[in-house]
Amino acid sequence: MPLSDTQPDDTLRARTLLLTRRFAKLDEWLLMLMRGWQSHTTPDSQYGLLMSMESLFSGSELDAAGRLELLREWVQLSPESYHAQVLLGMFWHGQAWAIRSQGDEAALPDSQWLGAQLCCDHAVLALLRAVACHPRPTHAYRHLMTLSGGFGEPYWLRALFAGEVPLPLHQKFRLTGNPVWAEGLSWLAALGAGAPEAWPAQLPPALIETRNEGEAAPDYWLRLALAVRPGDTGTLESWLVFQSPHWGGDPAHREAVVDSALMAGFDDASQRRFRAEVLLYALGDEVAERGSDRAEQLQQRLAEALTPPPEPALHARLLEAAAPCLAYWQDDDAAGLACYAKLLALSPDRVPGPFATLFISRAVLASGVEDAHGVLPMLLQRACAHPSDALLAAFAACACAHGLYGVPENLRLSASLLDYAASLLAAQPDRAVTEQQQITLAHDMALNGDLHAAHTMLLGMALRGSALHSYELYLFYRDAWHEDVPDDLRSAQGALQAAGRAAEAGLVPAMFAYANALREGGEEGPDYAGAMAWYQRAIEHGDLNARYWRATWALEAGPEADKQQAVTHWLPEIIRDESSATRAEAAWSLGMAWREGLGCEKNRYRAQQLFELALSINPEFEAAQAALAALSASLRDRMALWQDRRRLGEGGDFLGE
Repeated sequence: MPLSDTQPDDTLRARTLLLTRRFAKLDEWLLMLMRGWQSHTTPDSQYGLLMSMESLFSGSELDAAGRLELLREWVQLSPESYHAQVLLGMFWHGQAWAIRSQGDEAALPDSQWLGAQLCCDHAVLALLRAVACHPRPTHAYRHLMTLSGGFGEPYWLRALFAGEVPLPLHQKFRLTGNPVWAEGLSWLAALGAGAPEAWPAQLPPALIETRNEGEAAPDYWLRLALAVRPGDTGTLESWLVFQSPHWGGDPAHREAVVDSALMAGFDDASQRRFRAEVLLYALGDEVAERGSDRAEQLQQRLAEALTPPPEPALHARLLEAAAPCLAYWQDDDAAGLACYAKLLALSPDRVPGPFATLFISRAVLASGVEDAHGVLPMLLQRACAHPSDALLAAFAACACAHGLYGVPENLRLSASLLDYAASLLAAQPDRAVTEQQQITLAHDMALNGDLHAAHTMLLGMALRGSALHSYELYLFYRDAWHEDVPDDLRSAQGALQAAGRAAEAGLVPAMFAYANALREGGEEGPDYAGAMAWYQRAIEHGDLNARYWRATWALEAGPEADKQQAVTHWLPEIIRDESSATRAEAAWSLGMAWREGLGCEKNRYRAQQLFELALSINPEFEAAQAALAALSASLRDRMALWQDRRRLGEGGDFLGE
């Protein structure tokens, strides 16, 4: 049963009037709400909330085609209805985004872009009709602004503003027999619609001769929207989205607009908020050069934005964005730490993001900057009480395990935090980014002399399934870090096991490392078969350097069949590959095989050819120089070389083969 018109919930009332097709009553009610909203005389007006597809159709069983049919029916019955035309334009605008969002934007086919653009054409047509239906069409202007910002201005609308008659689609573009056209139309056919049939001959009267020469479309529609509803925060917020760095916005233009006369309709608090939002974009852009006028200007804007402090959420965003910039501009990490200290003081449970964690760690632990404000202890103590992400949880776990950085020792809490960090990692599609950041923290702790804490990070996360940590732990156990690992933390067997875990998890560098570890051998000695199997898996996964190590291991410890394979196939394959980084080494190793008779009949002359080849590839290759000199060191050596060459006869030059 339909709800009564006196239903206190405005959203349900609007939805009910629309779905029961009482269009005239809905339009009358919306126009009444619009008057108070337009003039700001009704601060609690629900009009802005009601004017959305989500509010009007949420909970209904209508799909996109059903929604379009309903809105078209409203327009057909009331062609002069401002709200019918605006909502129809909003529907088509939403469909354009829905089509554009299906798949990777960089790889969308032309037909999909065409389908989205045709939806935009329908949207613009409806919104232009809405402009003609009301003297203060704020929502129409706002959506024309966001549409031009996200999709660009349609060619036919540009023509109208230029005083031209726009060409029809079939004359502007070659559409006859074009498969892209048919595929593009299929996106609209799914909604029961087709391409627009004709363009208007002229602009609505309210738009004639209102656009400044060279004025960008988003700026034009912003100006019109703020003229009919000064102080419209929703419009300016939407404009700022398309002026962000993501959309290629120009910093100087953003700042000029928020400092212009367009802001006269906003109260002081709103003006300061928008200037702060623009400043946030600037701080997130490429950092201005230290000592430049731009750096000085941004620091001045920051001081103005923080005096008096804005509302806490915006204040926190400004401080977090400003910290690394101030540290760079002042050439002092302590300036960044002071910023983070203010950020943490804003709220007892506030925890900054991963970049802040890395900055604080790098400054205090790796660079030894004096932490006068106790930022690192405050950060880690807060993380112990309110862990919010995998990076900070693991960092706090290491501090708890050893009672470091102002955190009391608590082994049980440390284990819980590592478990929590691992569970968060498992849910992240880009977990490798966070894992690498955790490894960076481990290096920072090592630089600070806390190698046992670094070991806790690597071992704890490795045992909880991180392949990257397992591989790093392999390097740690082998003392292959930038800091000397103490004897009590080195472990050949631990390195072997860590490399094995990472290799089994599919990490390609670990496959190669594990093969080398098996070659060196653990407690039970070298594992020839195991090393060869992992060299092969590394090669299959694209690690071509493993080809050389496989061949040399075969020559060193393999059965005769593998030695022959190395001499006849594996090493020649590397030598023929001009992009290989181990060509010279492969030529030298193959020369040694011929000199010693490994996998082939001993022949010093062929060894000489290969040593010369190795030196032609790398003239500084000392091993090849020494091997070549040894072949003719004595008269007996020179006689043996001559005899091997004579024995080969006409087959002496085998490098061409």
